[in-house]
Amino acid sequence: MKTLTGLRQFLAVCSTRNLTAAAASLGISQPALTQAIGKLEKQLGVELFDRSTRPLGITAYGAVLMEYAQTVERGNIDLMEKFEAMKTGSGGVLRFGCGPDWIHEILPRAICNLQDRNPDIRVELTVALNDVLLRKLDLGEIDFFFASISDVYFGSAYITRILIRDRMLVIAHNDHPIHQGRPKSLADVAGERWAMTGDETFGRQLMRRVFGHVDVEVPVPVVETNSVRAMLNIVRNSDMLGFLSQTHCNAYADISSVDMDVELPIREGGVTWRKDNPLLPAANLLIEEAQQVISGMFARP
Repeated sequence: MKTLTGLRQFLAVCSTRNLTAAAASLGISQPALTQAIGKLEKQLGVELFDRSTRPLGITAYGAVLMEYAQTVERGNIDLMEKFEAMKTGSGGVLRFGCGPDWIHEILPRAICNLQDRNPDIRVELTVALNDVLLRKLDLGEIDFFFASISDVYFGSAYITRILIRDRMLVIAHNDHPIHQGRPKSLADVAGERWAMTGDETFGRQLMRRVFGHVDVEVPVPVVETNSVRAMLNIVRNSDMLGFLSQTHCNAYADISSVDMDVELPIREGGVTWRKDNPLLPAANLLIEEAQQVISGMFARP
């Protein structure tokens, strides 16, 4: 069956039971209304109104169509309200992802602040490593993601807004012997036991650049995992070292940075989306909230 036409005109006649009054309410002529109703009846092959009565009666077929048309009308109103909420940023669904370091403090606070102001916004959050997030972005499963930034991952098809810059650190639990004595060199820590994320993750890429710069072989991990949280907990409960950001280190009281004799690089983190899929207003509001949380964190004494 083809898409039904004339449902709005049909509902107007149902409401008034009078063609003249219905035409006036729609701002059209009575002949134009009569023609629209006739086309609808022809399309359905039934009579919708009993024209022998005054006011017009509604046939059994008309009663069924009226229930359907009212449902469609309510759906249209609901749809327009949702579109308006999405356009203003007060509603809609945010489908986004983030790297593990964003869920310790930044995004939970940003999401709560956003929903305090806009309770009709619904959030669908995926936590994963960069390669998984990028794949989900390309498949349309998420619309943007927060993560550490690496040119290896992100190219000209994407837009990235930098939100955070913090120092990368070699970390160990507070009682680890590595904290004793003089500041350590990269050669010193290379001989320790390590827990690391996967070979193609941002952290491993950065480690290769750091150790390669001083011609020290990158240590082979004793434990390799696709979970930053798992790596952190292994470091917290073993003699293994890890390589993570200051943000990660700040999130746990029982780990601390190893005093190094070289300055380790700055990690940049931010939000990334595809150029061909611009952000909705609600997404921009969330990014603003995340920026406020970050500013507060780095403003702490």
